Amino acid sequence: MRWRSFFRRLNPLGSVFGKIWLSFWFSLIVIVVAAYFVSYQAAQQYQVAPPTAKQMMVLNSLEFPELGSTGGDYAVIQQLLETYNLSSQHQLYLVDDRYQLLGRPQPPKRILVMLSEMMENEGMRVGQWRNEAWLGPMEIAFNGLNFRLFIRGVPSLPPANLPWWLESQWVQLAFALTVSGIMSLLLTWSLVRPIEKLRQTVRAMARGTLDVRAGSSVSARSDEIGELGRDFDDMANRIEDLVSAQQRLLSNVSHELRSPLTRLQVAMGIVRQKAPEGLDRALNRIERESDRLENMIAQILKLSRFENEMQQADWQWLDVTDMIRRVVDDARFEAHPRGIQIELDASDTVRMIGDGQLLHSSVENVIRNALRFSPDNGQIRVSLSVVNRRAVVSICDQGPGVPEDKLVRLFDPFYRLDQSNTGAGLGLNIALQAVQMHKGVIYAENLSTGGLKVVIELPLKHQPPGVPSSLPSPG
Repeated sequence: MRWRSFFRRLNPLGSVFGKIWLSFWFSLIVIVVAAYFVSYQAAQQYQVAPPTAKQMMVLNSLEFPELGSTGGDYAVIQQLLETYNLSSQHQLYLVDDRYQLLGRPQPPKRILVMLSEMMENEGMRVGQWRNEAWLGPMEIAFNGLNFRLFIRGVPSLPPANLPWWLESQWVQLAFALTVSGIMSLLLTWSLVRPIEKLRQTVRAMARGTLDVRAGSSVSARSDEIGELGRDFDDMANRIEDLVSAQQRLLSNVSHELRSPLTRLQVAMGIVRQKAPEGLDRALNRIERESDRLENMIAQILKLSRFENEMQQADWQWLDVTDMIRRVVDDARFEAHPRGIQIELDASDTVRMIGDGQLLHSSVENVIRNALRFSPDNGQIRVSLSVVNRRAVVSICDQGPGVPEDKLVRLFDPFYRLDQSNTGAGLGLNIALQAVQMHKGVIYAENLSTGGLKVVIELPLKHQPPGVPSSLPSPG
């Protein structure tokens, strides 16, 4: 195992650095080799090779002019060849023993050097200079004169030292782009695919799915990304264990506290009946603290049920407008001693499928939080409207507001902005859990005039799982 690990570290494909290095190195080699062959081909003045079957077919298909009728007169031969070449797809040229070229139009001077090399070889040859291809020589004689015949315009030779399928420059360019594109694609896919998988895993974990893992497609890799995937899985396992332990602790402690609290309240009733005069103030204080402790334990139990997905919703048609009115009426009773006015703007009737008790608790917790931080003789505005098929509930207070960097933490469990506050810091988190169960959103923002605004948005067309679409509507 130790040697295997050692050789794995030496393997350049076992690291992201090595993969990038090899990919660029291979691409550079391909580009250099291709450039060498192309430049070598371009540097050649001409090339001579044996004819192909396609080029010999051109020779067999030609109809040659009657040169014997010229009487060996060079001027007549030249005129006859010029007339033939102007009307034919392939041109004919004659070279005599003195290497004089007969035929029109006159070819470039470099062609003469190529033709002389073709005549030095035995048998038929094809000469290629740029886009010009010549076939010959073929010995002919007439009127006592000896000539070598060359045919101009035969099919071209394939590029020297290159495969036939790289004959075209456009094909060469397409091949280079294809090779570099494939290498870039493989490198990008190798790097991005596991990173995308890890990103999706992180997002799922951020949404609360603690059992999600990077998976073998990431953690099985031998490079740095694989190490990151394994470290993430270890971290996720540790976080899941800690959160599970916390949830079990909250649930167990809450249940264990309720029994002695109940006995304490029963004992309080007995003491109040038999206590002498003068103890009412102390007993009232104990009773208030007992009720506060009972409320905190109830909130912790509700939070524990939400986090363990044990909270069952009672889906029914709900009159949201009536529910908001009842919450505001209760809050006005508590706000009256401090002179706080609560205004309600909810003229239209809004109905949706939901759990009335959970939504009542959500709105109540937000309004109670607004009451807690509102100044005496202040004002709280509650409004209900429908925007884009969503019920929007807004609660605005005139409190001190919240620092911008603390707004996102308001809905965290046990978070208290004011440590002198006697609350447990669970009300807004319970509201968040209930709203999310209804596929809604809740958020807070500071008002430009001072104070805090909490907005709850609930989709009116949400169809909860397990609830029939034919659930009868009230009224």
